[in-house]
Amino acid sequence: MSDQDRLHDPHDPHGRRGYDPNQPRVPAGQSTGGRWTGAGGNNAGADPGRKFVRDTTGEESWNFFFNTFRPDGSLAEQVVFNRDRSRIVSEFNAPGGAEDWDERHTVVTPDGGKFTFQTSGDTQTIYDGDGRPISAAVWTNNGPEPLSLVQPAFWPGAAAGAGVAAGKGAVTEFGLAAAAAALFTWLSSRNGPDGTAIFAFKAVEYRKVGPENKPDAEWVGRLTRDQVNKVCGQLKDVQGRTDDAVAEVRKVGGYKNAADFGTKVHKMIADGIKAVGDDNYRAEVSLIKSKLEQDADYGELDSVRIDALENRPETSTVCVYDPKTGKRGFRPSRMTELAQTVLRVYPKTQRIFVIEVRPGQR
Repeated sequence: MSDQDRLHDPHDPHGRRGYDPNQPRVPAGQSTGGRWTGAGGNNAGADPGRKFVRDTTGEESWNFFFNTFRPDGSLAEQVVFNRDRSRIVSEFNAPGGAEDWDERHTVVTPDGGKFTFQTSGDTQTIYDGDGRPISAAVWTNNGPEPLSLVQPAFWPGAAAGAGVAAGKGAVTEFGLAAAAAALFTWLSSRNGPDGTAIFAFKAVEYRKVGPENKPDAEWVGRLTRDQVNKVCGQLKDVQGRTDDAVAEVRKVGGYKNAADFGTKVHKMIADGIKAVGDDNYRAEVSLIKSKLEQDADYGELDSVRIDALENRPETSTVCVYDPKTGKRGFRPSRMTELAQTVLRVYPKTQRIFVIEVRPGQR
């Protein structure tokens, strides 16, 4: 079933709510700009509780998304359609609501696999497509700490997102890594002063090479900047250097294209971090993809570059800062590249935290 057919499927709970990307909308610039109107194109049929947004630049990882609001203006649900055909259905508990969770994100991978990331306070539980919990962790000042799982006889949230894909178990072609990467990419695009997305996964899984080398996400979600700073203390420094570098490169000019702009920004960030002279705070770490044991020169073809690394030996954790001047999404294969590169530099690493840093988000 295509995305368009699914949006109109009478058996799709989200389709029944009228998610039609072709429905006329109020022009941008008006108080209800971007919201749906009636078929005649006037504002008489507008629903102030819904908003549709499409990426017209073609640069975002997402194609379009829908927001559904409660009468009090709070966000109730968000449905995201990504360009790689993955989809995210996010539900948000009402302020003071009776649900025992705060928010949950059901991700449908391109091959139809489904995983739900549900948070309640500082606790996150990840469920497979059949509603079975596959991992649980609580966020602490040292990062996520695993919790023992209790298999419920029935989990009402198992049906979340059922309208956008048939429920499949945890074993899929793309699997949990793809779902976690899709959610992290979307949440990162919403980073700001009020919150930052973080992707935590185990590095130990990557010490072996071969089919047993499987990604294992521990946590994917948004945290306050204060929470992130407690586990990755150099975030503020990387953010400041990113903002300053972008401003300086724009001021000087002379860059050929977007790629050249990005290269100049990343080089300026790296030079500043190198000048700090801290072995636990490194920049411009590059290894060759096909021969990860060999060092690579900056920008060398087929190399993996990590712009900023912060080693936290007291917790066996490495924070990977990924400054962004473009809008390319985070891929599951990137987890392997990052992990193997980090382990080459800091062999005792147990966990890796990935944080995307975009200019203007401090």
